[in-house]
Amino acid sequence: MRADQTKMDVLRRAVAAVTAEGTGVSFGAIRTIPGKLGGAADLVVRAGDRKRTYRVEIKQGVLSATALPALETLARKGAKDTPLLVVASQIGPSVAKLLREHGFAFLDEAGNAFLSEPGLHVSISGKSAGVKRVATGLHRQNAIKVLFTLLADPLLDKDPSAAFINHPVRSLAKAADVALGSVGGVLDSLRAMGFLLDDSGARRLVERERLIELWATDYLARLRHRLVRQRYRAASVLNWEQWPPLPPGARWGGEVAGARLTRHLRPDRATIYASALPDAWIVQTGLQTDPDGNVEVLSPFWGDDLEKRWASAPKGFSHDCVHPLVVYADLLTDNDDRKTETAKRIYDLFLRQLAASD
Repeated sequence: MRADQTKMDVLRRAVAAVTAEGTGVSFGAIRTIPGKLGGAADLVVRAGDRKRTYRVEIKQGVLSATALPALETLARKGAKDTPLLVVASQIGPSVAKLLREHGFAFLDEAGNAFLSEPGLHVSISGKSAGVKRVATGLHRQNAIKVLFTLLADPLLDKDPSAAFINHPVRSLAKAADVALGSVGGVLDSLRAMGFLLDDSGARRLVERERLIELWATDYLARLRHRLVRQRYRAASVLNWEQWPPLPPGARWGGEVAGARLTRHLRPDRATIYASALPDAWIVQTGLQTDPDGNVEVLSPFWGDDLEKRWASAPKGFSHDCVHPLVVYADLLTDNDDRKTETAKRIYDLFLRQLAASD
């Protein structure tokens, strides 16, 4: 079954579920948008003698907060008289709250809905549906690592011919720190999903907004929890700037990296990516082992060759922090409003240009 056909099925089921709620609204025929990758459509919603046409953006599976920056970009690009309607297989309560706060209309297959226009108001929440996300080749841990290596490569747009995306498979596997045999399948999955084009013998990543969203969602769901090595308790993380400099090979992630890169957040938890922290540094910082502590140490999941490229990256890349893509995902591990706002700033400062350069 084609991916766009599957997405249209999500839209049809969501429309049917909301119609069954007896809200008094009705839906017109679904009109797909020719040539639009990703399952987009127009949908007319009627309430009495009033009607509104929405541009529909369809997301398969469970919608996560990582979708917000891409949705905001889509909303800005569209005509003001045709607002965006987000449709997904499932939209949980916390994400539904974020969508409402940002003014996004939405529907899901469980019958949850939010539509707010003059003469048209629908708000249904709290309904659940047993939606299971189907794992494809891009959701596996090795694929998450390979995709990160492609997106986090400083040469991706600066010098595409030298970027890892155009390296031999063996070199790409080494940079991503994955088995050689897994790389070909990841590239094939990217091609099949429309994210990778072969242009005159060179590979090129496209639809990057969706790709960043996909990566962040899968990183949080399938890889991040496996990287946790140790947790400690610090008396306070607010004074992180007075801590000793990080030891060689360690990088800030999460809230401290968010504060470091935006000067917007007052962190109460610290995330450090490091193979190990020296005992002397732990003692000097005053950390105590605690399985529920406010300092977490995660294993780096990238290879040395990518690390070397970061070390030589131009001014503007903070060398004591992990790549902004990881910081962005770290800040979305829960639905804390202050961290979500910082994640949006990280996206605007560092990732929006990456997303737009396809």
